[in-house]
Amino acid sequence: MATQGTYYLDAPSLSSASVVYDDANLTTVAADGFYSDGTIVREQSLGSLLPQVSCPSCNNEFLVGFGGAAEDACNFLASGTVTGDDPTFCNCSTFTGAIFAAASTGTYYVSFGGYSVQVSVTNTNPVATVTGICVTCTPSYAIGGCGVSNSNEAGACSDASLNPKTLYSDCAALSLAPGCVLCWDAALQSPVTELYVFADAQNWDMDGNGVIVSSSAIQC
Repeated sequence: MATQGTYYLDAPSLSSASVVYDDANLTTVAADGFYSDGTIVREQSLGSLLPQVSCPSCNNEFLVGFGGAAEDACNFLASGTVTGDDPTFCNCSTFTGAIFAAASTGTYYVSFGGYSVQVSVTNTNPVATVTGICVTCTPSYAIGGCGVSNSNEAGACSDASLNPKTLYSDCAALSLAPGCVLCWDAALQSPVTELYVFADAQNWDMDGNGVIVSSSAIQC
């Protein structure tokens, strides 16, 4: 972790210096490590400064939405400022922020600029690791009491009765129609692959890729 301190140089600037010192008399060589003036960074090794490199962009802060589901993050039900390891949100592999340390261990989502990504969080650890691809924040709606089947409409009805499921759609509950998508996850990334679905109190014929084709000829 970087720390701030007062150091002394044997030249007017860090770029032209050869050694970093701890005292104004330039008698105590500073510890080996990395030193920066905010523009460049140089490593001191064995008491001598190595060639300079430019500092990476420090504009990696994002005000993100946060939640246990993609739609919660996209709707900013909770939010916080985090720092990514890349200036571009969707290119980040980690984010660091107090909001992660305060959360219980588990899988969450963060969103920024109309995109969301899945992250893994460990309680008390401020660093969250990206575990999913960056996707567009598409509004999704939970639909409970659903059933699925690859056999027939009756199988979907039976599944809804014996083992009801919650599916997610880009269409609101009670508004399902041909062309609507049905998925297993709120991010709408895992489509229902079964050919028959019971949802919104009726059976639907599916295309096998999560898209409703038509209302089934046989209803429960």
